[in-house]
Amino acid sequence: MASNIQPVPFAQTTEVESLFREWRSPLERYLVCSGMARDEALDIVQDTFLRLHQHLLAGGDRANLRAWAFRVAHNAALNRRKSGAWRLTSPLAEASRTAVAADPERLLFHKERFRRLHAAMKELTSAERACVLLRSEGLRYREIAEALEIPMSTIADHLDRALRKLGEKCNV
Repeated sequence: MASNIQPVPFAQTTEVESLFREWRSPLERYLVCSGMARDEALDIVQDTFLRLHQHLLAGGDRANLRAWAFRVAHNAALNRRKSGAWRLTSPLAEASRTAVAADPERLLFHKERFRRLHAAMKELTSAERACVLLRSEGLRYREIAEALEIPMSTIADHLDRALRKLGEKCNV
């Protein structure tokens, strides 16, 4: 009996594996800093790469795959939030827990800095926060615009306002 299952092209499999190694941590960090629990963020990251693999197998557009992956992860997180399935965590909480300090004074300094940053990030609009987090992951303005599906001219405005607000709140 003949099978209808087609073998997966090796080149596409290794490309997705390479992109996974490169983008997994930035995608996970973006989702966790957006307030998603780490295990949920990991689920979305895995789903994103599964969808990327399917996208490439189907001959999908290869222009700017990084922005594509962030857009898929961002939209999946929004869908999870809308469905009520999102278990909220404190943005940056994971980062503050992993701050390595050699002594108690330094640990206190790190905790206070993360507390102020967390409070300042909460005061940003969701669009400003997403722009800051994506920019912190190294995405260019064009990639952020593609990931968030908003005009590129708006990205500079969001980032300018967000950085001004963060600077004021964090005394920078």
